[in-house]
Amino acid sequence: MNAYVDHQPIATGKHAWCMPNRPAMPASVLHAGKSRATAQTHPWSKMVEVLGIAAIMGAAPISHAQTAQAADAAAHFPSRTMTLMVNGGPGSLPDIFARPLADKLRKSLGQAVVVDNRPGAGGMVAMQHLKEAGPSGHTLAIITNAHAVWNPYVFPSLTYNPTTDLQPVSPIAILPMAMAVNPKLGVSSVQELVAKAKAEPGVINYASSGNGSPPHVLFEVWRSQAGLDIVHIPFKTGTDALTSTVAGDTQVYFAGTALVEAMAKDKKLQVLAVSPHVESPTFAHAPTMEQAGFPGYESAVWLGVVAPAGTPDAVVNKLNTAISEALRDPAFATIMKANGSIPLHESAQDFAQRIAKERAEWGPQIEKIGIRPN
Repeated sequence: MNAYVDHQPIATGKHAWCMPNRPAMPASVLHAGKSRATAQTHPWSKMVEVLGIAAIMGAAPISHAQTAQAADAAAHFPSRTMTLMVNGGPGSLPDIFARPLADKLRKSLGQAVVVDNRPGAGGMVAMQHLKEAGPSGHTLAIITNAHAVWNPYVFPSLTYNPTTDLQPVSPIAILPMAMAVNPKLGVSSVQELVAKAKAEPGVINYASSGNGSPPHVLFEVWRSQAGLDIVHIPFKTGTDALTSTVAGDTQVYFAGTALVEAMAKDKKLQVLAVSPHVESPTFAHAPTMEQAGFPGYESAVWLGVVAPAGTPDAVVNKLNTAISEALRDPAFATIMKANGSIPLHESAQDFAQRIAKERAEWGPQIEKIGIRPN
């Protein structure tokens, strides 16, 4: 597995997908399977083509006076308590990283940083509050690929525009995923799950942490590739989805390895596969999704920090530097490792480029599969 902090590899391996200048998911992952919607050019795709990275970064001519004003704002930033919003409940994966990050930012920037949990509606609750917070840099949010890349193609009535409402600040982590099932389902491999689902179409349920969430989108990509009829049951948080799968109310959960690891250790969940490979004793015997019979399938998720659009570049850069320092802290690195994640840092500009590339890669494919809210 490759992990990059400031573009420097801190581990080596074959997985080039997480390099800063590569899309997070190869197109081959998304081309297989039957389409449930007519492929059309999505208006968001046109917006990405027209606006591009300049729109994401809020590029515009800047006068000397504006430059001086921005520098002055950064020099006095932050001037009050900051808020770090999380689209997930306490104990969710974003929350697990938000709390130590908030503590590191407090020490680095000299102001309190409050974690504000706002789960629900595919991230629209949190993103709407971020949009309305104003571009001072005092309100931030932790997002995933879903909020910046997928949501426009999943939700017909999205309440925010990720291209023009979000200002990328920095990615913070790569999160490997695990295909976990309730042991009572009676399958011990991905191929056995495929066989059972084909023999019993529409009977098996899978949980997710909400419509448009990574567990939803990534499972739908796999389900489409495998040609299966498995029913989606969305929950408000990842913890709720996990509880449901452990109880047997839902049978399958494709979630971050950190979220399912404890239950896998206790044999309350059985992990059929991971994506990509995870260096953990709990997952030592789990094949990758590629090894399980799905060549090209990679499903890791990234976490990142964004601010409201219009936040001064000098403030964004100051935040980016503080996040870089946090990721280099040994205590934070230990938390990352304990949760099966890999720290990832880029400049705000490179993060914006990553998002723009992923939109161009994912948008048409999600439309082709026809992923929609339940």
